[in-house]
Amino acid sequence: MKKKKSDWFIVMENENSGLVASMTGLVERKRTELNRELSSYFRKRMPYYKGTYDEEESEEVLDGINSYLDDKKVDLSKLDFPYSSGSEIYLIPIGENIRLKVIVTDEYYGGGDYDKGIDISFFIINENTSTLDVDMLIDFIKQYVDVRSKK
Repeated sequence: MKKKKSDWFIVMENENSGLVASMTGLVERKRTELNRELSSYFRKRMPYYKGTYDEEESEEVLDGINSYLDDKKVDLSKLDFPYSSGSEIYLIPIGENIRLKVIVTDEYYGGGDYDKGIDISFFIINENTSTLDVDMLIDFIKQYVDVRSKK
């Protein structure tokens, strides 16, 4: 029986191979011509995209992503905040050539200090990913994720 790789492990493999593209001004560790091109294309099409969602926006973002999973009949568990203090990484398939990296955090530091939110700043690509795939990602963001544009 083949063991399924964790989303965290997949992200690390792809970061080391230069197959992660940024949706914000953050820079990937390993830059390639393709991830630079697709990252630049995304930022030109969505220049005001921030990539982070605070505690107030997080539930709506999770609801949107979970609606997408239902609508597209994606065989993934529903996204939720971690059961204990920490972070979870999820990879959401957007077509065949892009997976969206979603980090959901609910970190308690003690003394009433905590951090709760979602980071959606990177997407994973493959050698076949094109600007048409990035257009699908942008449509997904606009329809299911970007709660700020719906207010």
